[in-house]
Amino acid sequence: MKGEKTIAVAESSSTSRYSACLLFSANALARAITAIGDEEFGRFGMCYSHAYMLCEVVSQPGITPSELSETLCLTPSTITRLVEKLEQKRLVRRESEGKKTLIFPTEEGESIQPDISAAWDRVSERYSQVLGETNVCQLTQQIFKASKALGDGA
Repeated sequence: MKGEKTIAVAESSSTSRYSACLLFSANALARAITAIGDEEFGRFGMCYSHAYMLCEVVSQPGITPSELSETLCLTPSTITRLVEKLEQKRLVRRESEGKKTLIFPTEEGESIQPDISAAWDRVSERYSQVLGETNVCQLTQQIFKASKALGDGA
């Protein structure tokens, strides 16, 4: 079978017989990058998804959940859960305006923003040191392009 040949070739040059599989390799990369993010953002008691959202809310006070969903490429239900977590931490607040829900940063959310930005810088520095800045830029562009193509085609 063709797939077995690909796996056999990959086995001879790597530590995993599945390294020629995009699904396997993409998830292995995601776990490695997520571990870095978890370490940096764990200092604030949040995950990287919370940090992304907080950055958006601070930069666009009054943003809607649907705008966050589109910007962060997350489902509306995930956005709702993230907003609830950030509300519990008193970093954002929701306001109703007619049928729309608007999300605003709290003073505490705004005050933690510089620390969050510094954590993003550390995350980037950590994987750029290992992979190289040029490789990170190219890989990021390729992954995002593939993600959009696969997501739009589903």
